Amino acid sequence: MAMKLRLARYGALLQATPAPEAESLVRGLLVQYFFHVSNKAMVEVVGGPAGSARTLNLLAPTVFKGQGRVRVTTSTLFGWATSPFSYRCSYIEARNPGALIDIGERSTLNNAAVLIAEGAGIRIGARCLIGTEFQVLDTNAHELELGRRHLADSQTRQVVVGDDVFVGSRVTLLKGCRIGDGCVVAAGAVVPPGFQAPPLSIVAGNPARVVGRVAAPSPEVAHEHP
Repeated sequence: MAMKLRLARYGALLQATPAPEAESLVRGLLVQYFFHVSNKAMVEVVGGPAGSARTLNLLAPTVFKGQGRVRVTTSTLFGWATSPFSYRCSYIEARNPGALIDIGERSTLNNAAVLIAEGAGIRIGARCLIGTEFQVLDTNAHELELGRRHLADSQTRQVVVGDDVFVGSRVTLLKGCRIGDGCVVAAGAVVPPGFQAPPLSIVAGNPARVVGRVAAPSPEVAHEHP
């Protein structure tokens, strides 16, 4: 009964709060909760002006798990409030000691991302734009041979995403694949193990293949690009 009364009070308070403010408060509470239950010690934030505070940019719920390391910069962004799935939790796991997930400066991971590194690691470059429900793994999660599927994958392979890559929604990157600088990976693509995308490729399909080329930036844009 006490819990019902408490929930009723919370409900009344929520009803009395303007919708935009209530939405911001609830999302903020979820962000705080999932970071609270994260392994905070595994997260390393680098970059930023000398002497300035180095904090994570979490705009949507994100949890960090595992015994490895996650290295990001002060300008790496997790989540986007005005995008689908802004209440769903992104899951970032460097599962085993020695596993590293490394995300470069000014890269943005939209909502509901899943990144799992068991050993070889995941590296995402600078200035990448990554859509909702992105999944990337350096592992098959278990052995594939019959009779051995209860065992962990013994051959993890690093996944590398270059700089300035645009990744659409619901893209899956499997172990050992490499996406070159400036590429576009179309929504829904499943990039198979070991796939190599040359710089400035357009990648699409399941299984993914190179279907085109990205136009090189004009001299003016290239000159302005950091």
